[in-house]
Amino acid sequence: MSRGQPVYDERFHEGVNIIRGHNGSGKSTIADFIFFILGGEFDDWKDAASRCDEVQAEISAGPTTLTLRRSTDSKLAPIDVFFGDAEAAMRHALEGWERFPIRRRGTHDSFSQLLFRNLGIPEAQSEKASNITSHQILRLCYSDQRTPSSRLFRYEGFDTQGIREAVGDLICGISGYEAYEASLSLRDKQRELEEISGSLDALLKALPPDQALRTPQTLYAQMQELRAQKETLQRDAANVDSNVRPEEIRGFLKERTEAQARLEKARGRTTQIERTIVDDEYELREIEAFKKYLVDLSEKLKIAEKASEVIGSIKITHCPSCGKPVQSSENPNECDLCKSPRDLVQEKSRYGRIRFDIDAQIRETTQLEEHKIAGVADAKRKLRYLNREHETELAEFVMKYSGANGPREAYLASKNSAIGKTDTELKYLTRDLDAVLEVDRLRSRRTELDAEVQSLKNRAEALNKASQKRRNVALGRVSEIAVSLLHADMDRQEEFTAAAKVEFAFANDAMSVDGKVNFAESSNVFLKNSAILSLLLAAGVDREFNHPRFLLLDNIEDKGMELERSHLFQKLIVERATELTAPFQIIFTTSMMNPELELDDYVIGPAYTKYRRSLDL
Repeated sequence: MSRGQPVYDERFHEGVNIIRGHNGSGKSTIADFIFFILGGEFDDWKDAASRCDEVQAEISAGPTTLTLRRSTDSKLAPIDVFFGDAEAAMRHALEGWERFPIRRRGTHDSFSQLLFRNLGIPEAQSEKASNITSHQILRLCYSDQRTPSSRLFRYEGFDTQGIREAVGDLICGISGYEAYEASLSLRDKQRELEEISGSLDALLKALPPDQALRTPQTLYAQMQELRAQKETLQRDAANVDSNVRPEEIRGFLKERTEAQARLEKARGRTTQIERTIVDDEYELREIEAFKKYLVDLSEKLKIAEKASEVIGSIKITHCPSCGKPVQSSENPNECDLCKSPRDLVQEKSRYGRIRFDIDAQIRETTQLEEHKIAGVADAKRKLRYLNREHETELAEFVMKYSGANGPREAYLASKNSAIGKTDTELKYLTRDLDAVLEVDRLRSRRTELDAEVQSLKNRAEALNKASQKRRNVALGRVSEIAVSLLHADMDRQEEFTAAAKVEFAFANDAMSVDGKVNFAESSNVFLKNSAILSLLLAAGVDREFNHPRFLLLDNIEDKGMELERSHLFQKLIVERATELTAPFQIIFTTSMMNPELELDDYVIGPAYTKYRRSLDL
């Protein structure tokens, strides 16, 4: 339709339908429109087709007649559906139409669900498996000119092996969606298991070792005990006047003296450690300097040894003092110049001994350095701990004993301090409890996922075993039909004449003849069309197939197909298809019309030319 006016209006029938005409007359455009109105996701329109804004069609989906209407502005445009024939739909321009999205959206049925229910094709139960749409089914029922002839499915940019295998198995009635949904669930559960395990490992590494072993029950018990202690401390503070007795005054003074002594002693310990750290850091700098000296010395020794080797190999021909010729010594262990004895082996050994001594000193110095670094780090940790302890004790001392505080105030201060410590411990325990509860949750979920993954693996294995028998029957039948079509071909491809088996690899988007896949381009076209025709023919005699028994061929003369070979394949389509008793529809285009088939029972519309194109624009 273009601006509300029909530009192509033909009635196709059950059985074989042939669209014929010259190249470039618009036959492929009609095929694209048919693919699109049946749910195909397509927007690569040719110039003439792009001037159309809508496609309408009446289809038979099982026992139901549907009239479809779809805008061409997007490949994902929804489809308006009228439950009835086109004549009735014309009388209901708006009323009675229902819009269906191409893909499932939440609880709203998609066009694919509507179509599958009427055709008796199983529906996907899970949201993830709902990507098996009418578009995906049509990819195995529409052979176009854009797709390489070596591919089984109609080509599209984003594609997965899982979808192709699921579509192939579904059409052959092998396992419906069960195996595909199980594989999707297994993949999701395995991904979640990896994420949960990673989170658990990271959390356990972040927790102190003792905390990782704690349980919520032990933490709850500790928190309950601390709350009881806090209640006791609060009661004691409330009864301060009855709890402080005269003899406690003497005790207060004694405690203050002892506390002051403890503070001084603690300060002395921190001062001693600070001195130790200063001394050790000084020694560490000395050790580092000595180690650097040894490393430099080792490098210089290598240079000296190399220089000795080079100089030792130089022949002295003239005296460096007077310039007179020097008589070379015939003894290799004697100096050419002064004739003093030389021990070359001893010289090399001397360098080796020095190098060994230096390396040993470097190792010892490194060990001493590491020991000293560890000692300094340990001393600093101890100093930090002592400083914190000293600050806490000093704060308590100031609160309890300084100024005008007496026994009563000191008593309250001690109780309030204890309450504060209890609150702090409760806060830390609450934080620890959150972490331990998260560890428990992750461990529990990991255990659940382990069980679910194993269950899904077992289910997938069981489904594979159960479907293997059906796979052998279905693909065996398809192979027999495909082999018979190849045997009926003209003697152009030796492998076709001797073919014993045609194999389908849905996941890999490929087909082969006795394990071979590379043939002449025109033979690849013949093989591909024979393969997808065989699927329909097998579905026509085996009702366990979920094939819609619909085929759209727009490439039977692709890749330099000979006239006689094209005529032969057209004849094979008609002969084999008309033997079926089950309803079917095959639509193919040709520019090499077999004159024997130029009959009203087969041809649709006139023969198109560049002067009379398929679209009346």
